[in-house]
Amino acid sequence: MRIGIIHATPNAVQPLNEAFSQLAPDFTIFNFVDEYLQYYANQINGIDETVYQEFVRLAVRAQQAQVDFIVVACTVLTPIVDVVKPFVNIPVIAVDRPMLEAAVSGYEKIGIVATNAPSGPATREQLIQLAKELNKEINVFVEIDVEAMKQLKLGNINEHNTLNALAAQKLKEKGAECIILAQVTQASAEETVKQFTNLKVLTSPKEAVKKILSNHKLGDELK
Repeated sequence: MRIGIIHATPNAVQPLNEAFSQLAPDFTIFNFVDEYLQYYANQINGIDETVYQEFVRLAVRAQQAQVDFIVVACTVLTPIVDVVKPFVNIPVIAVDRPMLEAAVSGYEKIGIVATNAPSGPATREQLIQLAKELNKEINVFVEIDVEAMKQLKLGNINEHNTLNALAAQKLKEKGAECIILAQVTQASAEETVKQFTNLKVLTSPKEAVKKILSNHKLGDELK
């Protein structure tokens, strides 16, 4: 099985590849990274035609590498996954969708920690939309700490993890029953957040790989 992963930051490559290595070691992974996408989205504080065009370009490039399906790892892009589907003839899935499904299915009060400013609101909107689709009532709380991302890029993993945990603790105080670490890059903070909050912590790499494995074994098409 060949998987193409679209990233908007090189910091997301390792945690997602590690999840595949641990849970699906027989899969072959190809990473397609465009760091400018995240920078540009942060500059305009959203998504515009340039983002759409670059997203499609990356998806087409992944298909040209003859992957069996595409995983979109950037939380800025996951809300618009459907945009690229008409341009490729292989399944395209958002890395955070299985994580969001697990949160909405299991909890009513959900806390989101994000370290990239656009990712917090984007993840919240996806949760609310998913809850409507599943006819569930949820409350969503959001904490954004961009300093954590800065520390990660500097290689200060422990500081990054601690900042995530402190943000998660604020969400627990607001009533959150589980914590979503919105971005792939936050996966390293999972255990630290658990220790700080004693809450269920969901990360997109693990949940996505588990979903892919489950569907692959059943022969179901990923959506």
